[in-house]
Amino acid sequence: MNRKLLGISLILLVLLVGCSRKELKVPLEDVGMVGTMAFDYIDEKQMKITIAIPQYSPEAQQKTQIFSVATDLVSSGIVEIEKLSDKKIVFNQLRVVLVNEEFARKGQVRKVIQHLYRNAEVGNKVLIAIAKDNAEAILKGDYPDKPNIIFYINDLLEPSINTAFNPNTNLHDFIYTISNPVTDTILPYIEKLDDKLEIKGVAVFKGKHMEELIKPEEALIIQALQGRKNLAPLHLDLHEGHGEEKLMIDLIESSIKMQSNKNIESPKLVIRLKIKGTLSEYKGAREYELNTIESISHLEKDINKQLEEDITKFLDKLKNMDVDPSGLSEKFRMYYHGKWTDKKTREVIGKLQTEVHVETSIISTGTLK
Repeated sequence: MNRKLLGISLILLVLLVGCSRKELKVPLEDVGMVGTMAFDYIDEKQMKITIAIPQYSPEAQQKTQIFSVATDLVSSGIVEIEKLSDKKIVFNQLRVVLVNEEFARKGQVRKVIQHLYRNAEVGNKVLIAIAKDNAEAILKGDYPDKPNIIFYINDLLEPSINTAFNPNTNLHDFIYTISNPVTDTILPYIEKLDDKLEIKGVAVFKGKHMEELIKPEEALIIQALQGRKNLAPLHLDLHEGHGEEKLMIDLIESSIKMQSNKNIESPKLVIRLKIKGTLSEYKGAREYELNTIESISHLEKDINKQLEEDITKFLDKLKNMDVDPSGLSEKFRMYYHGKWTDKKTREVIGKLQTEVHVETSIISTGTLK
């Protein structure tokens, strides 16, 4: 009798599982795969969520569906968007998250990124960027030479040799830096100019709030200090007594060593940066002289001096901003006995003295004019 009951129970279980699976299946044409998501600040209680969904049907008049709702919670907003859409909203193909500048300055980014980070559908490599003014307007903008806004933004934020200053921050990077007391978060900052999008700089956070916008060449210094081996082309203006000189160093390889005095009460850091690359272009008074080892050696010394001045000036700027996007305070935390906090980082950066040494090696020359 028990065997009969067991057999019947197994059959019923199989049938029930089969039915539940059948009910959970959703046809592909009924699924809306979110490619880009945008958040705009409304007030302390509400935000605007905008999503972009690619349309793969050849009969679709528009290649991208865009929905916007005002909401107080991310999950509530998604439910409202599903009411507007004729498809089930999923996030498996999410590529980029945009947040507008006001949203970032109000300290709201961490909350929404944490929500997405906990969502099992969302991958950790989703890229994040700050949008000037209105993120919704970027998604709804008209870009005649770009077939799809989703792929356009994603390609813009992906790493390339000419935009290596772009931190390419993804969900995992953001959560790591925003919760790490020895470093501050940086995010690319994009702006819509007519029918184009452009990376205008890098947003630096202080804790959970966006603090300031820095130039791409300054972001390049941050990446050099972080130990990135390959850097974007470096444009440099020299002011070393030879009139107006402009040059471009390409294919840069870099290495860095830092030595701290281990004293958080009177912190000092010695930074030694080595860069090696090709002088791809030069314009100035020494145009016809850069054909000997000696002349190149003199130019290298001038480049060293200029870079040392520029890096020191930028570190003083970060000191005045009271931020540490390069993680310099880690060189003191590792020798500290006790719990390290964000407050300790601010104390160290506020008192930090730096000594910068640069060693440049030009391995070949390109166009000189």
